[in-house]
Amino acid sequence: MERCHELKIGWQQFWAGRSIASLDSLQQQEIDRIFQLLIAAYTHPDRHYHNLNHIYHLLAIIQRFDRESSPNSVHLQDASSVILAAWFHDFVYDPQATDNEIQSAKAATELLANLHVSLDLDRIERLILATQGHQIDPDDADLCMFLDADLAILGADPVRYAAYVRSIRREYDWVDEASYRTGRRRVLVSFLQRDRLYHTDLLFDELEAIARVNLQQEINLLEDSSAS
Repeated sequence: MERCHELKIGWQQFWAGRSIASLDSLQQQEIDRIFQLLIAAYTHPDRHYHNLNHIYHLLAIIQRFDRESSPNSVHLQDASSVILAAWFHDFVYDPQATDNEIQSAKAATELLANLHVSLDLDRIERLILATQGHQIDPDDADLCMFLDADLAILGADPVRYAAYVRSIRREYDWVDEASYRTGRRRVLVSFLQRDRLYHTDLLFDELEAIARVNLQQEINLLEDSSAS
């Protein structure tokens, strides 16, 4: 539960940085309740990849975008919306459903509306919905940073990438092996066919080449398994 403790501190710091002292006790209780709902969702036993570790790493990368300082740095314009979208983007996750992002966005807007604080709920909803197809608007810097962070796992080191591959397979353990290989290969090829996987200079420079190697190697393994 180490991740849970670290994330709880981050959650509290997020609201503290947004004048939580001015909130009444009922609002603070609701913030705590929302956190417990998030933890319950991301610690469900069927969550093997889309869990607290994913949220932890996603938030860590988002924070990097605000910390990095270089001539080409692009900082978050609406950090609150991006951070809350990160927390909620996989709140609802059922591998057999096709509307997870819609349901996650709906839950986010409903729960956050109950706080009666100044948040851009429409923006949070749009960011979450964008994770459905990971289609980038190059003119939306915050969206690029958010979606790049969500796909950062593709550029992980070989050990962590292999663990990610195994975790995704476990989340789809209800799919037979042949169908899984076909579907997974289709997804991986669609990523490889993109001109860029990452649209921020930071992650493009760090992860693009590594991610393409990881994707191709996984495709090769899937094809080898199909042939055997």
